[in-house]
Amino acid sequence: MRWHLLAAVPVIALLNSGPALPFRHASELHVPTTRYDDSTLKRVTITFYTHNDNKDHDTKLNVSVVTKVSVFLSKDLASGSNLGGDMEFVDPSTHSFDLGLSAGAKTVTVKDLGLPVVNIDIQPHGHDRWIFDYTVTLDFGAAGTFTSKKQGAILDQDNKHFSAVFES
Repeated sequence: MRWHLLAAVPVIALLNSGPALPFRHASELHVPTTRYDDSTLKRVTITFYTHNDNKDHDTKLNVSVVTKVSVFLSKDLASGSNLGGDMEFVDPSTHSFDLGLSAGAKTVTVKDLGLPVVNIDIQPHGHDRWIFDYTVTLDFGAAGTFTSKKQGAILDQDNKHFSAVFES
């Protein structure tokens, strides 16, 4: 049994090239590797879908997106502080934000991505419970966009931090 490493996609995938698969080599998958080689991260956006319980106007919202480099290290990709300012996220509502790219993120290519992680933090003033879904999009220009969606996140004055790995 032989194994091939397909490094042209953002998540490392080991492919068994045994007779059970319809191809003998990763190049037969027709993944356009050249378009991934030079495309760097251009933009990171997050969209919140509030439902069942609002975010109060005086609750601060901070978001960061990082990529894991190793078990202990991560690299900042993008972040946003006090998103929405003093705006209440009423139930139901949708709010989208561009996150600022970190200095090092402007050279990150698709093949540099390890395991992206989304961190969402609130700083409520008093009691506040916020129930929401979100979508994060990483835009690599010619290489395309990569989107992660989560449903049913809940943050409040006792649980102020939410962290999740990027899922397709």
